Amino acid sequence: MIQTENKQLIKEISHQDIYALYDVCEQLQSWQEVLSVLEKFFKDENRPVNKQQIARKYYACSQVFMLFYLDFKQTMQKMEKQLLELRSKKKV
Repeated sequence: MIQTENKQLIKEISHQDIYALYDVCEQLQSWQEVLSVLEKFFKDENRPVNKQQIARKYYACSQVFMLFYLDFKQTMQKMEKQLLELRSKKKV
């Protein structure tokens, strides 16, 4: 049995568990570039006065945001499930 200095058992976590969690983290990190584009759009104080152009860009950004939001929600649920599984692993 593996124990800590305080004689507590250590949970068994496989490399597969670690890699699965790492994949979820990478998936969330993949959104950084896209989100910076959205941030630039919404921070832009020198927007052109062309209302049609603003409407098109706003629509495009809203579509990107919705994709991000759905993916983020699914990823968070996946990560929560993985963390619950890791917490319930048997102690060795």
